[in-house]
Amino acid sequence: MIETKIISTAVGVQRGDVNDKTESTQVPSTQNGLIIGRFKRGRTDKPFKVTNLSYPGMLGRDINNPDYLTVEDVFNKGVNEVWISRIGAPETEE
Repeated sequence: MIETKIISTAVGVQRGDVNDKTESTQVPSTQNGLIIGRFKRGRTDKPFKVTNLSYPGMLGRDINNPDYLTVEDVFNKGVNEVWISRIGAPETEE
């Protein structure tokens, strides 16, 4: 039997308990994000930034649009700013 103070140099089976810290009850703090969607207003050539105060005017308030409601929910969760990549106008129901 080999006795050593450094286990990694010993031949044989070694056991080391692993602490799994991947699960957590805390939601990570997010300060900004990107949303791609269809909105009434806004640039379509490149992403633009909106804040909690500017998004209704810059996107065009539309409570029937799920993309707009997503932006609203993000700000309700405490995000400071969101980058919007607008891909067109919302689809209208006929």
